[in-house]
Amino acid sequence: MPSLPCVDVNLFVYNGAEFVADAIDSVLGQTWPSIRLTLIDDGSNDGTLAVLEEYAQRHSHIRIKRNRCNGGAIANFQRAFWFGDSDYVLPKSADDLLAPDFIAQIMDVLLANAGCAMCHAAGVVFSSQGQHEAYPPDHCLSAIGDNAFDRARHVMQRYTSSPSFWGIYRRDAADRLAPIRYLAGWDHALLAELALYGEIRHVPELLYWRRDGGKPVLRLARDATETGCRRLGLDLPLADQRWRTPLITTAYAHLETFSLARLPEAERRLLMQQVPAIFRARWLPWMRQEVSALRADLPGMIAGFYSAPSLEAYWIARALTELLRTVEAILPEEDFTPVHTQIAVAARQNMGQEIVR
Repeated sequence: MPSLPCVDVNLFVYNGAEFVADAIDSVLGQTWPSIRLTLIDDGSNDGTLAVLEEYAQRHSHIRIKRNRCNGGAIANFQRAFWFGDSDYVLPKSADDLLAPDFIAQIMDVLLANAGCAMCHAAGVVFSSQGQHEAYPPDHCLSAIGDNAFDRARHVMQRYTSSPSFWGIYRRDAADRLAPIRYLAGWDHALLAELALYGEIRHVPELLYWRRDGGKPVLRLARDATETGCRRLGLDLPLADQRWRTPLITTAYAHLETFSLARLPEAERRLLMQQVPAIFRARWLPWMRQEVSALRADLPGMIAGFYSAPSLEAYWIARALTELLRTVEAILPEEDFTPVHTQIAVAARQNMGQEIVR
């Protein structure tokens, strides 16, 4: 009887001493017999590393990778794709738990469907107080069939929640993905590109347990910026400002991702053209609310030009221009021409004053 393929499980954690043992135990308790487990410590300072080392001492197939400073979730998810050389990889967060047959059931689907790039399971939100609630069935993805565009559209129209992201990836498909961007909606865009390279399937059983559920959209958007991942001040002048429009930025992230998809240029252009309509159909009322909030904040943001050194003023102008162009790409009816002019004039005046000084 041929041996079953190995799955690289790459579990990353930052200051998770309270819960990480539960997550590790849920991996060690899998019924699938061939697993390699890598524990990625993201610069923890709360005793997490000691917990990981204790497990590594007791289990010879566990190895530890330690980051000497904290890099954030996006960098660690990217690293999770890199460790190991098995044909299948399971990125894993430290908070969430897996049912004992999570890997076995998903691998059955992957092995039965050679064109499947990723498979996940239905999920449950649970709390430390014992409360739990199943995600609606329509949160699972079923991007199947031979048409890559249809699969990507399915993901853009349907992807909502974490259980359909934390699955087992076929590594030859994951290796084709663009580097993860530090933008709100990075997970949306990653899955939409993955669907271009293969099917995304699911098993309907409740096998993925998510601790405490999701976070507010604006917080996720702030944390997704490179500034946020480095735990720097997002309200300071040097920060990327696209966190202010998380839903619009999520749609725009697909444009950036599809512009680099491994497709002929004509197909990339066609795919990009479909993005605004798909996300407007999903989120238009909320995206308009984001624009209203942005317009209210813009005067104060632009005022920062006049007291900033010239190079810093240029940097502020660049960040604001990127933000406004992001909005205009998804909501072209929003006219920011006067604001673009104001930004250009303010930046020029500032630079002129710097020269005079």
